[in-house]
Amino acid sequence: MRTSLRMRAATVFATAAVLAGGGVLVGAGSASAAVPTNVKFWVSDMDSDGSRSIGVEVNGKWAGAGYWTANGDQLQAVDTAADGFGIAAYLGTSPVREASTYGHSSPYTATKTGNLPEDKKYTFWVCVGGSAGQVCSDVYNVTS
Repeated sequence: MRTSLRMRAATVFATAAVLAGGGVLVGAGSASAAVPTNVKFWVSDMDSDGSRSIGVEVNGKWAGAGYWTANGDQLQAVDTAADGFGIAAYLGTSPVREASTYGHSSPYTATKTGNLPEDKKYTFWVCVGGSAGQVCSDVYNVTS
């Protein structure tokens, strides 16, 4: 019973931290599963239409990327490396929109779409990880 409460508290804290916008390590997985280390995020400038991309590098190797495409309101997570980690892209809508490659073999692309009001500001971030937890980029502004 105690372990369950601790895990819930950790999950609530981690979710709040990600939504607050920091690069965060989250989750509580088995001891045998690894959380990615030596993660670097490559962030594009926001395009004139509000689009943006965030590339992910793990241990000096390209792992994938997340994309927000304003024209078409498309969120994508792309996992290009068979390294045991997945990629998830998030858009700060209510509820949060997620495109995730977690649980799929690489290479894999997950896409989420849905019409949004034009010229509205949202937040966008990308995470890399798996069952043991994830490491997330900073949160960046995008528009629809």
